[in-house]
Amino acid sequence: MTKKKIIKRGILITVLSAAVIFAAVFAHYYFTTMSPDECKEYCIENTQRNATDFVVFSDGRYIESYIYYVAADGDSSKAQELFIFKRKYFGPLARYEFIMSSTQSGREGEEKFGSVQFFTINDDGEKDTDSTLLFFGSKKDSDISTYEYTLTVKEGSNVYSGNVQNDHSIWYVRFCGLNNTDEDYKKVISDVKFYDSKGNLVGVY
Repeated sequence: MTKKKIIKRGILITVLSAAVIFAAVFAHYYFTTMSPDECKEYCIENTQRNATDFVVFSDGRYIESYIYYVAADGDSSKAQELFIFKRKYFGPLARYEFIMSSTQSGREGEEKFGSVQFFTINDDGEKDTDSTLLFFGSKKDSDISTYEYTLTVKEGSNVYSGNVQNDHSIWYVRFCGLNNTDEDYKKVISDVKFYDSKGNLVGVY
């Protein structure tokens, strides 16, 4: 075999090897992520309240990284569900990876509402220092009508309240962009209380 043929063969092997590696990496990316339609299918397959429709939102701060699916129908006797997906890129192609879903709160009133505190994940797979989302979803028949919470920022703490609409199947409250560690950008939600239409305390987080 001539030197010229050896060089050509080496180039061909290198190109083929690179193509195989690229195909393997792309296949792993493609089969471990989902399109938006597949995200919805995943939610339908894994819902605990037999939901078939979902409202999609982002938290604003990380709009390019995370999307959230909230059940818009299903068994309203069960706490509202939230599914979280992270956007993953392969060049210009964007697909989504499932991260987690909401669970019952495990605190007072847990039979009435579910909650999840979600920390974003950095490129090293570690939790970021700030929590970008605190989510609450209620059973529709719990009759939760208002909520009260304490917001603490750098300047101090204040108590706020809000109203809940219970005339449809979607019931959720979300706080985005929370930060528990950076004093200059502090935003902490605490002492969250939920009340029914008669003013009775339903649950505390």
